[in-house]
Amino acid sequence: MTAQKPPTEIVKHKPSDPYAIRTIEQLFALFDGGDFLAEVLKGNQQLQIDMMDHKELHGSKGCKGQMSIQINYALSKRGDVDMGATVNFTPPKAPPASASAYIDDNGQMTLYNPMMKQMQGGVRDATPHDPETGEVRDV
Repeated sequence: MTAQKPPTEIVKHKPSDPYAIRTIEQLFALFDGGDFLAEVLKGNQQLQIDMMDHKELHGSKGCKGQMSIQINYALSKRGDVDMGATVNFTPPKAPPASASAYIDDNGQMTLYNPMMKQMQGGVRDATPHDPETGEVRDV
């Protein structure tokens, strides 16, 4: 066991300040008479709902949101602090609209798959058939 030196100065405990701001919630409640705290909580809840909706519609890929809080401080000569706070929410972005088409031999877009040309050899004659009605006869 090592010998410890006694502290050179004695730490004096200050009496507890009942007005001290000890939590972020207490700090946010100062702005706009508590309206800012309510805005943060409501916006956070809406962001969570937006993310769940995005996941349901588009899956979990790209399901990201963001909440940014900025607090500005300005200290005056008298020692008081002026503060300003803003909050911004960024919901998940919907994926871009998508579609599919093909490009034909002329460079034009078409819905006709060029692979179908290879599969189809043209119109086939179904014989034997009744030439008047077009009904296929059993052989």
